[in-house]
Amino acid sequence: MSVRLHPFRLLEPESLTDAVDALGQLDGEARLVAGGTALVAMIRLGLLKPDRLVSLHRVPALGQIGVEGRSLELGAMATHADIERSRVVRDGWPLLAEAARRVATPAIRTSGTIGGNLAYAEAASDPAPALLCLDAEVRVVGRGGERVIPIASFFRGFYEAALEPGEIVTALRVPPPPAGARSGYVKFTSRSAEDKPLVGVAALIALDSSGRCADIRLGLGGAAPTPIRADGAERTLRGETLTDAAAHAAADAAAREADPLSDLMGSASYRREMIRVWVRRLLVALRDGTR
Repeated sequence: MSVRLHPFRLLEPESLTDAVDALGQLDGEARLVAGGTALVAMIRLGLLKPDRLVSLHRVPALGQIGVEGRSLELGAMATHADIERSRVVRDGWPLLAEAARRVATPAIRTSGTIGGNLAYAEAASDPAPALLCLDAEVRVVGRGGERVIPIASFFRGFYEAALEPGEIVTALRVPPPPAGARSGYVKFTSRSAEDKPLVGVAALIALDSSGRCADIRLGLGGAAPTPIRADGAERTLRGETLTDAAAHAAADAAAREADPLSDLMGSASYRREMIRVWVRRLLVALRDGTR
């Protein structure tokens, strides 16, 4: 059976200024399209009926990946495949490369973009927990100029990002991880391994010479209406030796501070238990060097 799409105009600006202007026109509803992996599905389902789509594919520089100073600069149109394959990212920011590699299928990784992923504000995003651990900043631009938003403040609510009307995500700035840090990302799915995570856990730890946690960061996806940092779990470990008991305590703390939702993939109580399991497993694996 064919699907009849709501008719819309497609605009393809060739500069960021023109893109902002096209998005801000007052004649009906406008939506940005980058990779389109989420937007097209929502239009097909009739959940969105935009009057025009503003494509970012012809805006130069939005797909670039490079280093400025010591920080990683990611253009918003960089795809997940671009990120996972980038030697710069793999060498300097392996946690982000690992998370990008776990996104959905190869076809979606090739088309889906990092800016679109964040702007969509999916609670079970794969890259978001890693970017929370890495203290990334999101650069956005609109008619009022440019803003830089710490990623910890970027997710406002369920499918709601901290974007004002007419603003566009243009880039991410990712500081370097601490020297000698160990990091990893794990996702648990109840169906296909290529599905979005029921629970996703990113962790970054830096141990001092005595084996204590000099730095610990935990990012969770699928654990709340938005991706979150598990601040309480981090506090239980900071300055402590990462024993089995300490890993259990941190996992319990992460489960307690989570606020998961129930859906067809799993209940809130099941998600909470999976948070406990996968936080503990990842911390122990990073401690033992088995990841």
